[in-house]
Amino acid sequence: MLMRMFDTSDYDRCLRRRRLLAFGLLAVGIIGELCYLLLIHDSETFPEFARGFYLGGASGISLGAVILLVRSTYLLANPSARKKAKIKEQDERERAIVNQSFQFAGIFTFFASAASMFVLVAVSMEAALAVLGVVAVYALVWLIANLCLSKTL
Repeated sequence: MLMRMFDTSDYDRCLRRRRLLAFGLLAVGIIGELCYLLLIHDSETFPEFARGFYLGGASGISLGAVILLVRSTYLLANPSARKKAKIKEQDERERAIVNQSFQFAGIFTFFASAASMFVLVAVSMEAALAVLGVVAVYALVWLIANLCLSKTL
């Protein structure tokens, strides 16, 4: 589905969809910031780190959405910049670099999570189970993606 949403064969359409995605992310970030301001900011039941997580996470999502929105809007308004960006996105070398980067990041995350469980079991069983859940979700998503891609490619 994501491959169809961001197919670069019609780059203008792809940029308009990215702009819609940016609006959706901005809405999520604003909702997170409103939750922080209205519900969590003065709450004594939430520890300080949890309040910081809400503010930092919501602000980061909002900032990323604004950057994506500005870039997409800029590329839609400037044909020469759009042409350069399209060429760069469709370049085989760039795609290979991005794919290998994702592969390395996934492998590193998987093994770092597995290694961290040895420490976490001694410290907190709940944290170890949470990391185990992340590793299990990663493995499940990889399996599903592998099955789907083997049928489509």
